[in-house]
Amino acid sequence: MQLRLIRNNELDQAAALADAIFRNEGDLSMKHLFLAIFQPGISHSYGAFTSDGTLAAFMGLVPSVIKSGEALLEVFSIGAVCTAPAYRGVGLAGQLLKLCQAHAARAGASLIFVSGDRSLYERAGCVPFGAAVHAELTQDSAQALAAAAGNAWTLRPMQPGDLPAVNRLLLSRQAGHVHSPAELGLLLGAAAYAGVLGLPQRTLVAERDGSIEGFVAVAVPAAGDGAGAGRPAADSDAGAGRPAGVSDAPNQGTVLEWAGRPEAVAALLAKAALCTGTGKLQVPVPWQERSLLSLLRDARAAVTSGANSGTVCIADRGALLRQTEAFRTSRNIDLSAAIDDRGLISLLFDPASPLLSAGTPEGDATLPLPYLAGLNFI
Repeated sequence: MQLRLIRNNELDQAAALADAIFRNEGDLSMKHLFLAIFQPGISHSYGAFTSDGTLAAFMGLVPSVIKSGEALLEVFSIGAVCTAPAYRGVGLAGQLLKLCQAHAARAGASLIFVSGDRSLYERAGCVPFGAAVHAELTQDSAQALAAAAGNAWTLRPMQPGDLPAVNRLLLSRQAGHVHSPAELGLLLGAAAYAGVLGLPQRTLVAERDGSIEGFVAVAVPAAGDGAGAGRPAADSDAGAGRPAGVSDAPNQGTVLEWAGRPEAVAALLAKAALCTGTGKLQVPVPWQERSLLSLLRDARAAVTSGANSGTVCIADRGALLRQTEAFRTSRNIDLSAAIDDRGLISLLFDPASPLLSAGTPEGDATLPLPYLAGLNFI
């Protein structure tokens, strides 16, 4: 068995293997959903090949930059992890993971985010991270949220000409993936996460006085829709399945991405919950989005707290320290309590970390992260 980087002329074979594992007959191919993994270019993904060139196992690896407060984190994400049935049980996924970890370290990445949380990743040092709240909007709480948000905005479907303004809103957040308008357009057009859920994607903007002040992308069943027909088949190792916190309920939608003034976003969320035929709408909110969380709680949306989506491991400790140095210096963060990688991840990214100095206000010494499932799901 040969384990190595995937070549461009092998990406179709990789997509076909992923489709066989994750997609049902008639579903849109992973090739068209996960462009960063399966489209030709400079690929970072790895495969295990038999002597006759058959792809036995695959692990998608995608580089990105995440804005985290004042820091820019150079990271990789792992997804679409799959092994052909005939080659399972011989440790191919574990070997590919080691290659991906070494690749990320050589590239100067600080972290590797993984869309799964199976024992394969736990053994490799991947741990839960960060904090997020899952709010659930019902018809009643959506009506209350709409009333609190007010009617200062015109709420309408997003148009192509809105893309630069929407990207500016996304870049202005405390934490998020750094994209150009063109990259954002590809992500919105691919609708990967909505495809995983088997639901149509809707994008809406809130406009006032000719200025776009809010944006949301949601995956929701339209009125009369049943369960998502595109629900993926059972996965083999991790990757394109439904992340923790996302319901299997057939009439339940989820928010993929948002940005802008909290009141404008709240108005859009309420509209999505009330006007698209969904009985419920899941709104995953990272801990730092306090204003939006306050509006959701005041509207009596049901909320549950937990970690961010998936797991993370440190690709290179030195790179992580360098990329977070300015933030740590400005907050006078003491790392002496972080004796291992799990501790360092907790100290840097968990606002309620037990390793923080006593008396530290929650969140003041914590690097914010975007919610890792949604529009940027790998």
